[in-house]
Amino acid sequence: DSTAERSSYIVQGADLAAVKALVTMEGGEITHELGVIRAVAAELTIEQVAVLESTAGIRRIYGNAPVETSGKPDKGNGGDDGSTDEGIAGSAYTEFPSLVDADVLHDQGIDGWGITIAVLDSGIYSGPGITQDRYGKDRLKAVYDATTDQQYYTGGKGKSAIDLSDGFDIDDNGHGSHVAGVAASGKLSDAGKYNGIAPAAPLVAVKVFDANGVGSYADVIRGVDWVVANKQNLQIRVLNMSLSAPPRSHYWDDPLNQAVMAAWEAGIVVVASAGNSGPDAQSIGVPGNVPYVITVGAMTDNYTPADGSDDRLATFSAVGPTYEGFVKPEVVAPGGHIVASMEGTDQLAMDHSGFYMGANFFQMSGTSQATAVVSGIAALILQMQPGLAPDAVKCK
Repeated sequence: DSTAERSSYIVQGADLAAVKALVTMEGGEITHELGVIRAVAAELTIEQVAVLESTAGIRRIYGNAPVETSGKPDKGNGGDDGSTDEGIAGSAYTEFPSLVDADVLHDQGIDGWGITIAVLDSGIYSGPGITQDRYGKDRLKAVYDATTDQQYYTGGKGKSAIDLSDGFDIDDNGHGSHVAGVAASGKLSDAGKYNGIAPAAPLVAVKVFDANGVGSYADVIRGVDWVVANKQNLQIRVLNMSLSAPPRSHYWDDPLNQAVMAAWEAGIVVVASAGNSGPDAQSIGVPGNVPYVITVGAMTDNYTPADGSDDRLATFSAVGPTYEGFVKPEVVAPGGHIVASMEGTDQLAMDHSGFYMGANFFQMSGTSQATAVVSGIAALILQMQPGLAPDAVKCK
């Protein structure tokens, strides 16, 4: 019935080809192939869902739920990180690389060189220190837009080539660029220190969010699928997932979590945000509730980076345990009033102009930013010990 209302579902089976055939036979419109979890996303009516649920070869059917970024501008008045509206004026530069002693390693040449970080977010733009590393070299290896299933590569010619000299920009929200800058900016601050944790790490950008910082399970899973498929040729070692969604099942039943576990099994260090739904217990989101990944909460230095006595957990930072009883997050990192770059025309910058600091720098708080800090640290660890498996990196 072409007039029946359709919704988006994720249909999983034991074999991708069989699932595709069964959904097509039932009249569903397939929108995503999600081979990493042997599933498809499809537009289906309630009646079609009921038939497929009772069909041999179909294991599970999930609603295609929304996923959101885990970073936002400070609310002020004791909001995201306990700052006031006047707090931003007292912090022209966030000292987060120094807070985790990354600057000490930079001076020793430990800067993430050769360790590719994939940032699964709202995209990326060729801003200060993002697409060029600390040595001025282009380091954006590839961009994949999971919302349109389009990929772009640096080098070569043709429609799929990225021309960074043209000011490449596939980020209309700003969150992805900000996160990439936190993890790996190669730009020097006024104090002569790098604005990112791993300023020489190569980058891959995977776009899964729209201008409002919202995406779907299907797009995020397709993004993870692409990362796993391109792990070898792009040498992806770290996957940054500064995003969160409310848990709807046991962690092992969740389709997004299944994709994340496939990335872990493929040897990728997955770093996920705890989420910004704290401070109540059991507030950890998906995929931060996966026991195999490094889940990151946010702390704030209260605008006194030189004084550790007033550092504390940010009020928004989600906490565990998970439903299954796992202690989460494993670590906390700087996530309050973090300064990094994004385009001034991005949606975040326009919606919250009071936190735009000029020179394409913008202040945000969230477990997103804390997650990016830890992704950068993972790259530093892997540069020193490239043979480490994800579990060993997590252990360290």
